[in-house]
Amino acid sequence: MAEDRGSRRLRIGILDNDVCALMMIDMLIRHRKPDMEVIWKETKPQRLMEHITYDALQPDVVILDLVLNGISGVDVCRELRRRSSTIRLIGVTAYPLEQYRARLVDAGAQALVSKDSVGSAMFVDVLRGSNQHGFRDEVADIVQDGSQEFMTPRDAYEHVRGEVDVRGISQREIGILSMYARGMTTKEIAKSLHISVGTVQSHTSHAARKLGVRQRFEAIRICQQQHLI
Repeated sequence: MAEDRGSRRLRIGILDNDVCALMMIDMLIRHRKPDMEVIWKETKPQRLMEHITYDALQPDVVILDLVLNGISGVDVCRELRRRSSTIRLIGVTAYPLEQYRARLVDAGAQALVSKDSVGSAMFVDVLRGSNQHGFRDEVADIVQDGSQEFMTPRDAYEHVRGEVDVRGISQREIGILSMYARGMTTKEIAKSLHISVGTVQSHTSHAARKLGVRQRFEAIRICQQQHLI
């Protein structure tokens, strides 16, 4: 029988490489909101993924800092979303929100919050997901699902899972597709790279297959959309 969320406290996980910020968010939640509980707080993305992968007790909400000692919180968000269709993902940052909004939408988050607004009444509403239509509040500096293209967890999960995985494509294959995109012919590419025409065609076919398409122009389009070329 599924657990009734309305009969228990909202479970929250926190990821922030700044220990002071981590403790502050934890304190605001633990001491001010009796209907919420922090089940874990981590400074390292790999520990977060271990919780999501192995823990029986899962959070309802994960709060993610977007700058993590050289690791992008947006990338962590996307990887987490690939694994869950139910957890609400909330990005927090001390930087201007517009710097991250579009990428965070694409990565499957449900809200973006300025660190200055953490602890506000509106931030609590974001955690609870109580505003079903979403909002943008210029004073609280919060953007959440329902406005600015943020999706629900289920819709975001389908979006992220449907993305093309471009990690398997090689730099040589990307380079050849980039040359095609610039208008070069197969013979010109072969001459430029000191390889045969057949090798150019082989690289192109391999790239298209890895991207799940058949035509060269489709492979080029995907690479352009993913900002690879």
